[in-house]
Amino acid sequence: HQSLIHNDRQYLVGNLRGAQALQHIHDENIEVGISLYKEFKADIPHIHSEVTEYQFILDGYSEIKNLITNEVIQLNEGDFYIVYKGTPYAQKSSGNTKIIFFKYPGMNDKKIIEVDEETKEWLKIEI
Repeated sequence: HQSLIHNDRQYLVGNLRGAQALQHIHDENIEVGISLYKEFKADIPHIHSEVTEYQFILDGYSEIKNLITNEVIQLNEGDFYIVYKGTPYAQKSSGNTKIIFFKYPGMNDKKIIEVDEETKEWLKIEI
């Protein structure tokens, strides 16, 4: 979609504070958005204290590392995954990966966290 040409994330539903290129629906209960990673990208490790996040891989490949168990989940096109509130995690995605995500409840409670050297190195390895 044209709205993702200059952005890697757009929201479809939520209590949105920032301007969105896509038409969206205001809802204070849930957030829905699309991420498009045109190139390899490692997201900043973080935790949600109140929000549970659901991700559906529309296209491409992504890996999520649970920072409590160190388990790495591999996600391909068609996979659906949940990150429970209170779970610190790191995520990286290959180029041309498109993910639709849902966050309940709809709020920005993301807290950036520090990670160990092993995770920092894991985030650098392209997939």
